[in-house]
Amino acid sequence: MDNLFHDNMLWPTVVVLPKRTGWSLWGGNADDGSDFLLPVGPRYALFDTADGLCDHVRRDGSAHVLSQTFGWAGLRKGLRGPTPDVSEACEFRLDRLAKWSPHEEESAGGLVDCLDLIRDLGRQFDDALLTDLSEPGGALRQLYDNLWGELWGDAPKLHPERVAKAAKQAVARVATLATWNPAA
Repeated sequence: MDNLFHDNMLWPTVVVLPKRTGWSLWGGNADDGSDFLLPVGPRYALFDTADGLCDHVRRDGSAHVLSQTFGWAGLRKGLRGPTPDVSEACEFRLDRLAKWSPHEEESAGGLVDCLDLIRDLGRQFDDALLTDLSEPGGALRQLYDNLWGELWGDAPKLHPERVAKAAKQAVARVATLATWNPAA
């Protein structure tokens, strides 16, 4: 990954939804372990291209959670030139999570990353649906625990129908929280 992003701990991110793919900026490293996607008002920003994302960050003068991180000013300054290499951007395949079934051959790591993003977005936007699905007792938390259990040999019982329904609900909600190509 380009040192500009790595050095500022804010990374270009590809969010793959069932019907559309967009670019955002991910980071924050909050004290509670949460990270954030680039907010715009009460939603997060997605752009059709990496150039669109970088143009937005160059012009964004808003006071939001990512603008309060130590790397924001350095990233904006570094983006004065052409769009840097984003070929190794983080990728969240929410489209795959929306189609989850217990028979899928999806990597546990990819699913865990998506579940972490859903939890972080629930906290970022104080979203009851995402929080209910991701917190202890929630269906997505059950999947998360099961994935880690499989990795460590202590898998709790999974209720596949409940988890599959929750995955679809969560991905649909994440899609509605996006603002596409906002002006800075």
